[in-house]
Amino acid sequence: MAKIWSLLGRRRRMSMPRVGEVMLTVMLGVALGFASSDATPNDDQFAAVAPAPAGMVSENNLQPAELEHSKEPPPAPPPEAAIPTAPPVQLLIPALDVHRAVEAVGVDRFGLMSLPVNAWNAGWYKGGPVPGAPGDAVIEGHAGYPGQPMIFGKLVTLRPGDKIIVVLSDRSRHLFLVVSMRSVPAGSAPAGFAEPYGPPRLTLVTCTGHFDKKSYWYSERLVVEATYAGLV
Repeated sequence: MAKIWSLLGRRRRMSMPRVGEVMLTVMLGVALGFASSDATPNDDQFAAVAPAPAGMVSENNLQPAELEHSKEPPPAPPPEAAIPTAPPVQLLIPALDVHRAVEAVGVDRFGLMSLPVNAWNAGWYKGGPVPGAPGDAVIEGHAGYPGQPMIFGKLVTLRPGDKIIVVLSDRSRHLFLVVSMRSVPAGSAPAGFAEPYGPPRLTLVTCTGHFDKKSYWYSERLVVEATYAGLV
């Protein structure tokens, strides 16, 4: 993951609309019912079972092995859900009124996460997991300049439980719920960032902290983590 740590690093100065910043960017409750009776036993309860008429087969005159084979087999377990492989194409954040396209991005020759071609789109790190697959899917987005917010300019206002929906190219919609938010220094990354294993999760990243007007550079990165809540 050596290159991935630098995804949250410093970027060169860029002009609008290519903002000079780097964005990195849910039990079964099992209830057992017991039937009981306070009636006093009587002789009828202990009467011998009358033999079945000739030619009639019932569970009373079957041998144990025959009885076992006469029962219906247990239902087959449900099939496991397929691991998604289609790339993300849309990002929906209802609380922020965000409904934008997602571009697949890699890293440049310096190991920094590339920016989306359209500065108003989100960028999915294609070197990591697909949203909904095991591991940490990473999506970046521009914060914009102070007073000029862009796609992730209001990301800091999200609260635990807020919904994030990622639409894949196969039209499946994967729901994530915000669980935490923190800032990290530019050039560092939280534990598990972009890991390709573990429970499915999503990380949204953008710039935050002090903005240097000369270098057009933010001192920190805002990291929003969300857990997978299934298909919607």
